[in-house]
Amino acid sequence: MAAGMRALDELAGLIDLVLEVRDARVPAATAVAGLHAKLRAKQRIIVLNREDLADPPLTRRWLHALRAQHQAFATIGTRAASLAALRAAVLRAPRRRATLHVAVVGAPNTGKSSVINALSRRKRALAQDRAGVTRHARWLSLGPGIELLDTPGVLPPKIVGVDAAWQLAATGCLPETAYDPEEVVERLAAWVAAGGHARSAARFDVEEFARARGMLRKGGEVERAGAARTLLTEFRSGALGRFTFETPRED
Repeated sequence: MAAGMRALDELAGLIDLVLEVRDARVPAATAVAGLHAKLRAKQRIIVLNREDLADPPLTRRWLHALRAQHQAFATIGTRAASLAALRAAVLRAPRRRATLHVAVVGAPNTGKSSVINALSRRKRALAQDRAGVTRHARWLSLGPGIELLDTPGVLPPKIVGVDAAWQLAATGCLPETAYDPEEVVERLAAWVAAGGHARSAARFDVEEFARARGMLRKGGEVERAGAARTLLTEFRSGALGRFTFETPRED
């Protein structure tokens, strides 16, 4: 992360437009463009990626709130058609020189590389569903006169709030070494139940989840750690429902 921050500091003078890719399920916790001091005053477009995994009404509320200050779009990085409006916005962005330089920034595993590939309509950036895949900043061509800077994911040096930490873990924005899967699933189940989704909450019971899938040790004991990891994988795929953890401030 430090290397990516340094690269952006060095290249900030070239940047004309910032494309900030957030996870639509945690739009506030994955808002990281402000971490780059030299990019704060730049023109910005906000991308709520993975909107197919988020709660649709809340995504609409987030877009309404964000559009008070910036252009904002909801996308699915793996579906190029969902980025058509975003691509058009980038193509018509004001230029101060012949080449438009666009920095693509975001928290780890928000889908920056998938967004870049969809925008350029070809596979240019390495994309995997785990945090920390992009390790170095590099320029990629979107087309004639537009260069995209693919950057490593960054997070604040200290994540504020216990909820933000487990929610980032649940959505895959933290590396697996940074959290306990069982604890994250426990908090996720409590959050779902507190929201009045009793039927959905039952899906997040590690014991039941493990037994339903035969994840048992010799003697019938539940393999809880493995079950928790598998449960999180299914949650991140959307198989357990569409959830948004944060509500926008619309004042």
